[in-house]
Amino acid sequence: MDGLRYVAAVVLAYGLGSIPWGYVWARLLKNVDVTKVGSGRTGASNVLRAAGVVPAALTFLSDLGKGYGAVALARWLAPGVPAVAVLAALAAVAGHNWSVFLRFDGGVGSMTTVGACLALMPVAAAAGLVAGGLAILIWRYTSLGSLTLAAALTLASIVGAVQGVWPPVYVLFALGTSTMGVWELRPNIQRIRNGTERKLGQFIRTGQRDVLPNDRKS
Repeated sequence: MDGLRYVAAVVLAYGLGSIPWGYVWARLLKNVDVTKVGSGRTGASNVLRAAGVVPAALTFLSDLGKGYGAVALARWLAPGVPAVAVLAALAAVAGHNWSVFLRFDGGVGSMTTVGACLALMPVAAAAGLVAGGLAILIWRYTSLGSLTLAAALTLASIVGAVQGVWPPVYVLFALGTSTMGVWELRPNIQRIRNGTERKLGQFIRTGQRDVLPNDRKS
């Protein structure tokens, strides 16, 4: 019976993570299909470029909520089992990145990662947000902010586990989400190297794509 609850927690977390809030808010408020604008991603950065501040802010908060909610759900279904909470958190981020509602497309999962981390390791989440935010302020690349966030979360999770602040299994959450994020950001990394990556605050017209279909994601 416990096994069924554990599986249910992970499956439901994936479903929760799959809800493409960026797509929903941009459609409802601006009638913009973000999958056809800019990078085609559903994260807050592409929503900001394509639909404006309010849809982007709502996307930011909703994606945070998905991650936090997935961990809360897992703890309710599997109390006292940290590994299930970690698996649910990973499933939620995977759902965001490869949503069943968008033909297994989506975003990078940074804010869903932060939401889950706030539930698992609040101090690590704060460290990641500060590090990622500083990177964005200095260089204005949201993709670089996501990469910095991933690195900071991983480092903070390892330090906390070594010091006994949280279970060692939480390190797997940081490593897993960082791996997913870096995988999705491969085109962005190349564009940063080429000097062609779009910076935060650069808006685009509806229907305009800033990258080629085979060079997507930001």
